[in-house]
This record gives sequence, C-alpha cells and structure tokens, in this order.
Amino acid sequence: MFAQDHMKKTLIALFAIVCSSALWAQQDVQFTQFANNKIFYNPGVTGAGDAICLSAAHRSQWVGFDNAPTTQNFSGNIPLNFLHGGLALNFTNDMIGYFQDITVGVGYGYQMDLAGGTLGLGIRADFRNKNITSGVWAPPQTMNDPSLVAILSSSMATDLSFGAYYQQESWYAGLSSTRLLETKDILNATGGSANAQIRGQRHYYFMGGYNLDLENGIVLQPAAMVKTDLVTTQLDINAAATYNNQIWGGVTYRVYDALAVMGGYQITKDLRATYSYDLTTSSLANSSSGSHEIMMSYCFTIEIPPKEKGSYRNPIFL
Repeated sequence: MFAQDHMKKTLIALFAIVCSSALWAQQDVQFTQFANNKIFYNPGVTGAGDAICLSAAHRSQWVGFDNAPTTQNFSGNIPLNFLHGGLALNFTNDMIGYFQDITVGVGYGYQMDLAGGTLGLGIRADFRNKNITSGVWAPPQTMNDPSLVAILSSSMATDLSFGAYYQQESWYAGLSSTRLLETKDILNATGGSANAQIRGQRHYYFMGGYNLDLENGIVLQPAAMVKTDLVTTQLDINAAATYNNQIWGGVTYRVYDALAVMGGYQITKDLRATYSYDLTTSSLANSSSGSHEIMMSYCFTIEIPPKEKGSYRNPIFL
C-alpha cells in the first residue's frame, strides 16, 4: 500500500515538475516548412487567394530520442467572396513524451485591397484537449494495478489566435499571436485530491518572404520567421527555389537548433508533396538522428457559372 501511494505521489510530482519547467518550444508546434504552412501560424492568411487549399503534415522530431515529439496537422483554407475573406479549419495532434495535445481551430479572415496588395486580418478560436495517462509510467510489475490507472485526467481549454498578413505579387509579411488568453490547462488527480496546472504562454510570430524571378524558369524564394514568447526567441532562415513551377528545394537554418534540407514536387496541377530533414545541431545531436517532416497540399478552384442575361426563372423553383 505504501508503495502504491508513493508511486502516485511520485507521478504527480513528476508531472508538476515537467509542467513548471516546460520550455517555450514545447507549447506551440514547430514546423520546418513554415513557408508552406503559413495559415497554421497566422490566421490572417485565411481567405487569401482564390483557391481552396487543404494540407496535411506529419513531423517526427529528434528521431531516436525516447518519447520524442510527433505531430500531425491538417488545415483547410476556404476563400468566400460573400464574406470578403474566408474560413479556415485547423486540426493538430501533438505528442510530447506522456503529454498529448489535440487542438481544433476554427477561423475567419477578412481580406482587403491595400497599397497595391492585399491585407488580411484573421482570428481563430482554438479548442484544446490536453491529457496524460499514468499507465505509460507504470513499470511491468504494477501496470495492471487498477489503483495506478488514470491518476491524471484530461482537460479542456479554449484560446484565441490573431494575425495580420500582407502580400503583394512578389513578397509577403505577417505578424501573429497565439494563446492570446493564456488559458490554463488543469489536470486533476483521481478523486480531485491534487491537480497540476500548465499556464498558457502567449506566442508571437513574424514571418516574411520574397519571390525573385530569374531566367530559365527559376524562382528564388527566401523566407524567415521569428518566434518568441518574450522570454526566449528563435529565428528560422529559409532559402528555397522553384524550377518550372514543379520542382522545389532549399535549406533552412534554425539558430542554435538545426540545419534542414527540403525538397518537393508538383505531382499534378493541384497536388504537391514536400519533405524536409532536420540535422540537429544542438546538444541533442548525440541522442537524435534528426527530424523528418512530410507535407501534402491540394489546392483547387470551383468555378460558378454566371447567370445568363435575360433568363427567366420561375420563382417556385428558386
């Protein structure tokens, strides 16, 4: 009995320690291909362009490291002229060690013409479920002990993200913030005897990029993104190029963290596949064989035929 109580207290203490010492990078998901997934970081992208775009991404970070982060993300961007912008849907499943975050985001973006370009202002409501189960911690000799099951329950939280995104034909820039409400995740022990809290940390992102047309069908696409929670800051610098609107490749340097190579191919007019590999340059390099990220995107338009002039429609059928 003493051993069981000791185990419970130990698990709860470990959980609280991890929560209190969580790094900035552990709260928001990280993608090397940020330039291919702008809407994930900036709701101001919502409704930009004329095409409906769906994308799916998977990231395995620090492969070879025990309980390394893995992330799956799906996003949809639907421009709607009658809303002067569009709607967006975002789904993310993020697993870090024993913690799992499932987030569903629904956003709206307003697009307006400004100074020869387009300015988008967007907001997104994020509904987050965080959970942790004690079973993954239980050693083999006690994993079937019912008193050690589900010591900590899941929690639900709601937060907001906001972004502004400006683009012209050859360049773009955006500023956004996530976890605006800094909502707490509260996980209660069975019976409500104890709980652990994770306070949300507001994040800020600035991104920018440029398209430079060269000869022979080559377009250079440098980009950069700054990520900060006003305590720690990280910079991603990206240099990529596209050939004949079909073959894509480049490199990314994440300061003090990783050097990545990227490649992609336009499979059809609407379907594109991209991949990146991060070579870890931080102190985790000896424990990790790098990070892998793959992304598929599908963009298409739906043409609505115009009404014929002078046509007559019986109101009974309208």
